[in-house]
Formats: sequence, structure tokens, C-alpha cells
Amino acid sequence: MRFQLGRKRELVTAARDESVIAEDATENTSAVILERLKAIQNGAKGLAAPGGWVFLINDTNDFLSWQLGLKRWSEAEHEAVRSVLAERAQLLAGRHYQMFICPEKSVVYRELLPAGLDACPPHGDRPAEAMARMRPETVHYLLPRFEALKPLGLLFFRGDTHVNWMGAYHAYREAILALAARGAPVGPPLTFHDLQHYVAGMEGDVLIQLPDVVKAEFEIDASLARVGNMLELVISHTLPEAKKRAKRVETPEDYIPGGGGRETIIMEQPDQSLPKALIFRDSTATLSIEFLAEHFSRAVFVWHDGDVIGELIDREQPDVILHFVAERFLATYPRATPINRALG
Repeated sequence: MRFQLGRKRELVTAARDESVIAEDATENTSAVILERLKAIQNGAKGLAAPGGWVFLINDTNDFLSWQLGLKRWSEAEHEAVRSVLAERAQLLAGRHYQMFICPEKSVVYRELLPAGLDACPPHGDRPAEAMARMRPETVHYLLPRFEALKPLGLLFFRGDTHVNWMGAYHAYREAILALAARGAPVGPPLTFHDLQHYVAGMEGDVLIQLPDVVKAEFEIDASLARVGNMLELVISHTLPEAKKRAKRVETPEDYIPGGGGRETIIMEQPDQSLPKALIFRDSTATLSIEFLAEHFSRAVFVWHDGDVIGELIDREQPDVILHFVAERFLATYPRATPINRALG
């Protein structure tokens, strides 16, 4: 029996060693491929892929390195983030606070990445995954839902880093369902039947950043779906004017501006039985604004630059605080603060 037990331990140890070796091999492969691609890109941020797709590379956060596990948080950084999330939850315990992390296009559509990156799996402990495990009651990583929704249609623009109208609708829908599940009186989400649907064209923020050296080859596939200057035609899903209850109101001159000079958007509607909301956002939530506003008597949308802004919480006294952030911006979260200043 002792021999058998020792043999089992040897087998477990060997299996772990093989797993580590396999992981190291994958990381080495990923590192080589990424290094070669960066050399070809020569600093350009648009990474061409077959089928007329463009992904983000060489961004400030170097997200592909995080996606592939080439960059990781240390144990101390994990603990710092855990403390930030725990303290924030405690400070905002009297309100409905929910954070939604929008996955990157390169994660959702990783099978379309070029040059062998499609065979390199995302690392399971990258920041978005780690944060969602730390505080599952308040932090929602939308990747599992997006993966389940892929058969319904594209969720991202092919030549842009952002979700398209379909993706924006489902990010909104998940937010309202999460709030309702936690007792916030926000009502049910809008359905597709409530929306209007039009064909729209799109170029893209990374399309215009392709390096010259790849443009001719990229156009072989891309030209098959181009309409004029538009890389693609997609369906926009918006709320008809006749159905909109929430209307935009003027932002006071003394109101705190959004991060980086981005405007603050304030929406109000007559139904004062609905909760008030303060929504910290980045560009991942831009196409969701009109949907979200329908669920609140007053909704203030602020470009947050990663912050939860205490002065705005004091000023608005919201019942609901939503926090939308793109996955690639989480790398620096170990240096974040729970609230950017003490609440009054």
C-alpha cells in the first residue's frame, strides 16, 4: 500500500511537471509569434487577419501579452487588487454597485487571430478572469456570455476595437439582468422587438492603423465585403425616438468633466419611481447609453479613466452605480484606489 501511494504521488508529480512543460512551450511559442508580428508591424496598431479582420496590437497596455500569459500579475499585485475590490464593495455597500468587464475582440474571436496566434490559448489567470473570481457578486466578466452569443451574429466590428450594436445591446442586457437579480427596481431589459434595425457601414479605429506592408494582402479578402470606404455593413440596433422616455438634459457648467476631456452625459425621464444611476464608463458602453437610460429616473454617464469618483457619488447620491471597462485597461489595476477620494 505504501508503494502504491508513493507511485501515485510520483504519477501526480510527473503529470504536474508535464503540464508545466506544456505551458512553458506554449508561452515560448506565443512569445516568438508575437515578437515576429511586432517586428512586422513596426509600431502600427492594426493587426491584419484573414477574412478582412483587424485586431489590436502594440497598444499602450500591450494586451496581447496579457492575453497570452506573457505578462501576469504577481501574487502581491493579486492581493492589491483583491483589497481594492473588497474595500470598494464595503464603501458602496448601501448602493447597487456592479462592474462589467467587456472582453477584448482578440479573446472572443481568438480563432481568427493570424500567424499561429489562433492556436495560442488565452491565459486563465489574466486580470479580467482573476477579478471576476475575486468578487463574483459585483464583478462580471462578459466573456462567457459573449461566447454563448457568437452563433447569433457578430458582436464586434471587424475593423474596430469596440463592440458593435449587437454586442452593445447584450452588454446592456447583462447589466440590467444583473441589477434585477440583486433587487434593484430597474424592470426587465428592452427586447429586440422594442428596437429598430438598420443597415449601417463601418470603417474602424484599428483598420486605419494597418501598416502599409500588409495592406495589399489584407485587401484581397477585405475587398469582397467593402462598400465604398466602409469595411463592412452591419445592422444597427437602436431605440426609436417615439419609444424613448429618457431625454438628454444640459450638463451644468460646474459639473465635473469626464476623464481626458470627454463629455459627461446626463439623461432624465419623468418616472421618478425609478432609481438614480451613476455610470462610470469608457468607449465600450457608448452604444449602450440610450438603452441604459431607460431604466433610471436620472442617469449620469461619466468617462472614468479607471476611477470610481467619490465627488460624483456625493453629488448625485445614486441608488445604482455601474462601472463599464474594457478588459485591456485592467493591467494597471494593482495601482487603483477603491474610491478616488473619501466619500463625504
